[in-house]
Amino acid sequence: MFEDLIPELQTPARELLLACGQAGLQPRITSTRRTFAAQDRLYRRWQQGLSPFPAAPPGYSEHEFGYAFDLVVTPFEALSDVGYTWQSWGGLWPGAKDPVHFAYPGFVPPQTAGSVQDPTAVRLCDFLSGFTPLGSLQLADAIAEYVAPLTSSPASMERKVQAFIQGPCSSIYRSLS
Repeated sequence: MFEDLIPELQTPARELLLACGQAGLQPRITSTRRTFAAQDRLYRRWQQGLSPFPAAPPGYSEHEFGYAFDLVVTPFEALSDVGYTWQSWGGLWPGAKDPVHFAYPGFVPPQTAGSVQDPTAVRLCDFLSGFTPLGSLQLADAIAEYVAPLTSSPASMERKVQAFIQGPCSSIYRSLS
């Protein structure tokens, strides 16, 4: 679970979970890194009024890039204290508008030159990336080769690999124009 987060966030997230447990708050991490498809589902649920917690559009969520995790505690009202602690450690917490969301500072969504051309290609990419740790140049190269025929406009392999390394592989499709 924590290994899905960026390295800089892994230790502070563990320490927050430990601090919550020591305080008797029964902490539970409910989400770390999400696929493009998972983020899309959450975003649609929020748009339809089926979720009390906001969700960023797919491609713009800190979760997709390993910069955030969601945490709940019992009693739920103690999240404001947990959020205060997280902020005092230098983390980002949006307060009452999304009390379960804890983020690492510095996230910038990737530039999006185009839009996703084929949702099936995005699902394929999310599926393939689940078999190998993200960040591998070899994996990025392999996925870019599988996905290139699925996109409607060609781009250089170097550009695709760079887009993959900067975020989940679904960003490859958004960077194509």
